[in-house]
Amino acid sequence: MKKLIGILCFTLLTAHVFANEGAVADSLKQDSTSSAMPEFTPRSPTGSRLPVIVPFGEVTFLNLFVWGWDRYVLQKDYAKTGPSYWERNFKEGWKWDDNHFAINFFGHPYQGSMYYAAARSAGYDFYASFFFALTGSWMWEEFCETEYPAPNDLIATSVGGTIYGEMLYRIATRAVSKPGAGLLENLFAFAASPVATFQEWINGPSLTNPGYAPMEWSIYTGVGHRFGDEYRYDQDADDRSDNDWDSPSAFYGLNLVYGRPDRKIKEPFEYFTFSFVQDQSEDGMLMRVSSVGKLKNLNMRHNNTNWMDLAAYLHFDTFYGDLVEMSALSIGLGADVSVDLSDRFNFRMIHMPSYVLLGSSDFNYDNVLASADSNYKVTRNYQYSLGGSYKATLQLEWKNIGRFYNYAAAYLFRSWPNTEPHYGTNGYDFVFLNNLGLEVNLPLDFAVGLRLNSYAKIAAYERVEPMSRSMHAIGAYVRYTL
Repeated sequence: MKKLIGILCFTLLTAHVFANEGAVADSLKQDSTSSAMPEFTPRSPTGSRLPVIVPFGEVTFLNLFVWGWDRYVLQKDYAKTGPSYWERNFKEGWKWDDNHFAINFFGHPYQGSMYYAAARSAGYDFYASFFFALTGSWMWEEFCETEYPAPNDLIATSVGGTIYGEMLYRIATRAVSKPGAGLLENLFAFAASPVATFQEWINGPSLTNPGYAPMEWSIYTGVGHRFGDEYRYDQDADDRSDNDWDSPSAFYGLNLVYGRPDRKIKEPFEYFTFSFVQDQSEDGMLMRVSSVGKLKNLNMRHNNTNWMDLAAYLHFDTFYGDLVEMSALSIGLGADVSVDLSDRFNFRMIHMPSYVLLGSSDFNYDNVLASADSNYKVTRNYQYSLGGSYKATLQLEWKNIGRFYNYAAAYLFRSWPNTEPHYGTNGYDFVFLNNLGLEVNLPLDFAVGLRLNSYAKIAAYERVEPMSRSMHAIGAYVRYTL
């Protein structure tokens, strides 16, 4: 309940920040095909790039503050580190850790976003700020924990921190760059990126402040029914169920589109998308978070409405809940094509093949391995993986009336070598998501829609029998676009 209240409060604050934004916002609400629509309204910087010692000192302070809080306030055993542990870390090297999924794939990226923001708001660009996130993560792993430094944490904190850090930095600076920005806009910016906002309060807008950018923010909520099954080949036939999940459900979420997909970008993440959805029922919760940012692109245009964009992207996708835990940090290419079929109909298609730098997928064979191996020790409930992903989006828009859309994402994982044998077994995971929907526009920026979400997983590991799992959720929803 506290989590839900927090989300609702943040959403209301966000609605105030991005609604009724005056003349600048009105110009940004023009048809996206209009050549008069501004891409960005830069904010005049009053500061300069700060010496490298400033963001480095802030990164060091952040680590000392978090470590001190864990050590002396929370009194966590892992924070009781010292020279003997530092010497061990340098001598014995790095090892994959067994921390909780949420710590590794939510906590560490958020911590990395703080390191990143310290450099970004000091006037450093996207790639330079990444190295500060990498440095901050390395310092934490080597000196701030009794656990061995972990390569998975280094990847998640630096790459994931850069993705979240850049998105939050742009959202925060956009809020305070709005003409007539007041207290609520500044509070929102501080909540989104506290390090960057505090530094800009002191030093003014940095040389790399992106200013006010076009952005569309929508929230939605709905109800429906969820059903599915899990099939374990190691189980007796009487224990296999084809009705594991079958109950009413409710869901809510948000989508954010920052920048313009049909323009050549000058800097990484001048165009990015973020989506969040949580599906809840009596048989469990499933949350999905997806972030996609454009690094570099080649834009080819026939006119204002027909175009093709080829680009390199960074992705961070996470599924989390009672039914599945999965994440994928990926880098890849993409082709985005928009064609007007007539004066009323627009067709858009996106394809994104990617390489998964760090993947993870839930593992449910603890009981099987424990019965087969007396030395087996339960350490974590997910596998570290490498692999590939492929995303495809199709959308047919009937202008001013509604749209039909289908989004599909597939992930193929192979267990990361040498993350065993202390845990589990090597193998493959295949994960698939499909989101099919039909939406009709209503007055006052509202829309109603129907959706069918399908999720499937197949796991094949050494030493254990295969497993398959599927879940479907059908529902109706109401969307409001700010």
